[in-house]
Amino acid sequence: MTRNEFIKLMAVGAASFLDLGHGASANQVRGAKVQWGRLKFLCANNNDLNWNVHPNGDLNLIDQLNEKSSVNLAKEWNVAEITNMEKMTEFPFLFMHAEAPPQLDDLVRKNMREYLLRGGFLYAEDCVIGSGTQGNKKTNDKFFLKMADELPQILPEAKFERLPIDHPLFEALFNMKAWPHMQGTPHGPWGLTLNGRLLALLSPSDLHCGWTNGARWFGAAKAEAALKMGTNIYIHAMTQNA
Repeated sequence: MTRNEFIKLMAVGAASFLDLGHGASANQVRGAKVQWGRLKFLCANNNDLNWNVHPNGDLNLIDQLNEKSSVNLAKEWNVAEITNMEKMTEFPFLFMHAEAPPQLDDLVRKNMREYLLRGGFLYAEDCVIGSGTQGNKKTNDKFFLKMADELPQILPEAKFERLPIDHPLFEALFNMKAWPHMQGTPHGPWGLTLNGRLLALLSPSDLHCGWTNGARWFGAAKAEAALKMGTNIYIHAMTQNA
């Protein structure tokens, strides 16, 4: 299902897509199942394992989205190869996550560009210390810095900038007063925007670790904030104007 198809489905009927933070009713009308996808890609030195850390974090966010909204996300951990354009386009939202800097070639850049221009959304996030190979949690931002260099080259016609607190992303479902930060270098969230649509979001803050085991690692308040921000990211990405 494409993002545009998703928007059209959510616009049909009287049922509201969002629950405005009160929790979705068990009897609430939901749309067709939407698939979650994790992007598979090579990292520096042909590392083909760094992209897939803590899949349960993705599943925990899916639970949150299904509970707090009328989203109908399948609780499955699907993989989209970055070298397979047709596989990528099966997923309207792709999560890209690693500790090491990605290793991108011309084919991969072309695929990423085409995916975004077709209406897909990319959420790319620095894993910080997922495999423990790229430094400590205070200094590791190698994935973030590499992607911050790549995204403006992939879509030079788009605007790449740090997102302000009044960006609609912060109020997509939950009213967030600040960007949650779990660990790593606090660069803040950066967005790639074209013709008013946010195509990609880049974060160094390791929200995913908050989804994974946040209460134990960072405390209950941070874990809750990470899940709320993850929910906002998905809702905004999937409902913003095409």
